[in-house]
Amino acid sequence: MTQLTVLMPVFNAEKHLKEAMDSILSQTFEAFEFLIIDDGSTDHSAAIVQSYKDPRIRFYQNKVNLGLTPTLNKGIKLATTELIARMDADDISYPNRLFKQVEYLQANPDCAFVSSLARVVTEDGQFVRVDRFKSEHFYYNLTFFSWIYHPTVVYRKKAVEEVNMYTVDYSEDYELFWQLSRRHKFYNLPEVLLTYRESAESLHMVTKKAEYDRAHYEQLLRNLRYYAGDNYDLPHSYLECFRHNFEPLLAQRKLGNIISCVKELDYITGCILSKKENINYDAAAIKKAAKYKRDYIISHFTRHLSIFQKAFLILQLIPSKEILKSLRAYLYVSIKN
Repeated sequence: MTQLTVLMPVFNAEKHLKEAMDSILSQTFEAFEFLIIDDGSTDHSAAIVQSYKDPRIRFYQNKVNLGLTPTLNKGIKLATTELIARMDADDISYPNRLFKQVEYLQANPDCAFVSSLARVVTEDGQFVRVDRFKSEHFYYNLTFFSWIYHPTVVYRKKAVEEVNMYTVDYSEDYELFWQLSRRHKFYNLPEVLLTYRESAESLHMVTKKAEYDRAHYEQLLRNLRYYAGDNYDLPHSYLECFRHNFEPLLAQRKLGNIISCVKELDYITGCILSKKENINYDAAAIKKAAKYKRDYIISHFTRHLSIFQKAFLILQLIPSKEILKSLRAYLYVSIKN
């Protein structure tokens, strides 16, 4: 009995398509349909898919290039199962990925979607990193950006339909995850179940970078206003800092702006803590995630400050009971360097 739909859009993906398909077709969990939609490819992608004879494959071709969002929504409508696993045509799913994610969702019927850690590689497969993000910190950090790798996700069709599926053309996954997280529980499995290929030529990095940056900016501001009020606004450099792009704030060379930015983050954290009605709300986890983010931002800026500026920053931003400890650490590092 088919229990899961693996949804994979394809567009000019001939270089890595076979490896991606093989990683799905060799899963230890076998009760799935493999729904592949070619979005008007002009290379040999369609021929590669058609060369497979596995009966689990359902192949569709868009007559013209519709784009990712319409293609994904088409796939959700075509899916015959309640559970849908996302897959991209240049990534590699580990053999037990689907088994572990289906097992988790079956054991946790109140969870709408589950993701996993990913091993990030370059276009040619060279290792880049593994982000060891803790699932309990996702709720807080989803305010600022998405830690969730889109092709690691398995979600419930009904929950996705409740929020009108994918609704924007850029940063479509972040928007979906945010909307789902307003109504439903979600979880990130603490193990690597997919190799994620980070291409320097991908849409969000080159071809449509301006569009994706604008979408992220609008989503971030909307998220902050959800907690802090409709009229809440911040300088663009502060918003970029919250997304861990520190260059705009550093370029201003104003220590007061850095201090103000961190204090705004504290204010936002307080607003998130005060909005308790979300099903994913966990005050202890929010506080811990906020501390990690705050410490990360401060530590980045201190690397670019003089010893006296570091001391002043610490006095302004570090709780009194931690000041001596922090000063010793930063002064030691400064003198040593």
